[in-house]
Amino acid sequence: MNKQPKKIKLSQIRLETSYRNREKDLSLELSIRRGGLKVPLIVEEESENQYVLVDGYRRFYALEFLEIEDAECIVEVVSSEEERIVKRLGIELHTKKRTSYQLERMVNRLLENEKNDAKLIASLCNVTEGTITKYIKGSDVNPDWLRRGEQTGAGRHAFTDIHKLKINEETKNYVADQYIDRKINKSTVDVIKKATSEKAFKDVPEENLKECIDQIIEQHTKRYETVKEVVSESSLRAGYTKSSHTFMHNITLNLLARIEKIFNNGYYVNYLSTKQKDKLTNSLHNLLQTINPPIKWSDFPKDEQFNESKEDEGGESLEH
Repeated sequence: MNKQPKKIKLSQIRLETSYRNREKDLSLELSIRRGGLKVPLIVEEESENQYVLVDGYRRFYALEFLEIEDAECIVEVVSSEEERIVKRLGIELHTKKRTSYQLERMVNRLLENEKNDAKLIASLCNVTEGTITKYIKGSDVNPDWLRRGEQTGAGRHAFTDIHKLKINEETKNYVADQYIDRKINKSTVDVIKKATSEKAFKDVPEENLKECIDQIIEQHTKRYETVKEVVSESSLRAGYTKSSHTFMHNITLNLLARIEKIFNNGYYVNYLSTKQKDKLTNSLHNLLQTINPPIKWSDFPKDEQFNESKEDEGGESLEH
């Protein structure tokens, strides 16, 4: 049975840690001004006419700003600060109203009690252990990243991935700065994570890491070009269209420019084996023949056939 809300003066409600930045929420304030408080606050009764707020800090701050003196509240039996955090965390995990930064602070506060672990907190909040674990596994992330990221609205979980990248700290900071400044997003970080896990990446000199990261970011942001390539190639296989032909021609020129760049790298060309060189030569020869196929005798006009008897430069027959 649902409890009936009770009107309580804001001055009688005590606040604990809000775990969120106390900032103006104009949309909420406007909503309350127009239609009143639609969702009651949740409080616990500590004594007569004295309560502690459990859930509804954002609404409380909006009411306070609007100079509204009382609010509808659901009153519950008093518990402990830790139990109230569990209640709030459970509500937030199911409604997803708070940011990951705020949820992480709540989970870490509960973990200050050695009796609590991810499994117990998950059970109390009626979520999976993995849901709680993801707010724990990044506890050693650079706090300055988190502070700045929260200010710019960058998502929390990407910082854990950046922290675990197999690159030096300077380059990690470079990637983090790009993410904090919203120049890249979580999906770009995922691509960087995958790229830096490649076996060949470990051989990239440290002085070239930033340039390599920039190229990864550039290719990722242009990933739709790959889709256009698939569409244009499929179109061109079915028949000639100028737009598809031009698109594929430009891709070919770019690929050849990349090949030329590789061939200009002495450490690549000078260490090619004879077998590798032969294979490359044959491949290039085949490509050139595709563009300019060799002339077949059958292609010559009949009126331009050679004389059956071959003569030397002096005009004498070579046959005896």
